[in-house]
Formats: sequence, C-alpha cells, structure tokens
Amino acid sequence: MGLADNALTTLGRLKQFNGITEADASQDFKLEFLINSASQEIENILGRKLKKTQYIEKVKGNNRLTIQVKNYPLLDVESVHIKINNVTVNESGYSYDESGIIEGVRPWGDMGLCHGISNFMVQQSYNIEVIYTAGYVLPKDETEENPRTLPYDIEAAIFTMVNGVVALADGGAGLKSFAISDVRWEWDKDYMQSVRPTLMRYRAPRF
Repeated sequence: MGLADNALTTLGRLKQFNGITEADASQDFKLEFLINSASQEIENILGRKLKKTQYIEKVKGNNRLTIQVKNYPLLDVESVHIKINNVTVNESGYSYDESGIIEGVRPWGDMGLCHGISNFMVQQSYNIEVIYTAGYVLPKDETEENPRTLPYDIEAAIFTMVNGVVALADGGAGLKSFAISDVRWEWDKDYMQSVRPTLMRYRAPRF
C-alpha cells in the first residue's frame, strides 16, 4: 500500500514500538492503512497540515496589523501579495513568527462592500495570497542533515490510535466504531482521554 505523504510515523517505527519483527510482513497492509488513516484524522482534529512543505494560502484582509496563516510552525515567508481595488501589490514590509502570525507595517486592507447604516465592511474575497514554508520534518522524511522535528507526543498519539483499532479487531476495547469505507473514527471517551488533550495543544489557533 505504502505510506501517504502526510503519514506521521513509519511502518518500521510502529512495528518496533509493538515488538513486531521487521521480517514479519503479515500485517503490513493493515498497519500502513491505519497509519495513513490516523494521520489524516489527527490533521482533521488539528485543523491544519503538519508536514514541512511550501503552502499557498489565501487570507482575508482585516484592517489590522496582523494576519495569520493556518499552518505552523511558520519557517519562512516567500511572498505576500495583497489585492485592493483590483490592484495586486507585492508586500515587502512585514515580519513573522513561528505561530503563523505575519505583522505588517500598516494594516492589511480588506476588500468588500460597505453594508448598512454602520457602513460595516462585508468581505467578499480572500484578497491576500501568502506563499510560505511551514510544518514539521516527519519521521519518514528525516535525514542526518534534516532531522525530524515532529513532536514525539503526536507520534505517540498515532501509536495509540492504531493500536486501538487493532484491539477492536481482536475483540478488545478502544474504538466504539470504525468504518473503513469513509474512515470514520468514533472513539470511546475513556480510551481517548490520554490522546485528545495532547492533540488539543497543537490545534490551529483561531482569532
């Protein structure tokens, strides 16, 4: 089957964690499927991508000094283009930090229509395009020159989730239900309480 591009652990690391020998390939397809499924579910819970790569994201202007991109840690910003009155400008005066916040030297202008007595601006489009690099080096992508940066507790959550499905298949506890057709996870509350608080610490910020 192979691992997905966003897989948060490797087959070898999962097998080693569970005491399965490398030579034992009898469960490889199932385990790779579950790694891929659990990795996607974690990204769904967090509301962001985790793999270190380049992203192109559209953001709404807000007439404030700061805007925020979805994915982090924010490692580099290649360009910021803002469109106002159908004119696109390449912004150069800004700074950023790992949290994903980009701060300009003047407010990031919005684009839309004024509405009602209060003249409130109703935004019609995401008028700012940000090209940036963000995320973690995943275990499957690490090299000596580029070591993994994915937090270990996120990888531990993958192990817990995968082993919960295996326990269910073996008649044990863990999941309330699991549907392969649409990769739906419904976890038992007690079983997940050791995983969800960890994941919530990495959830995409809202502001």
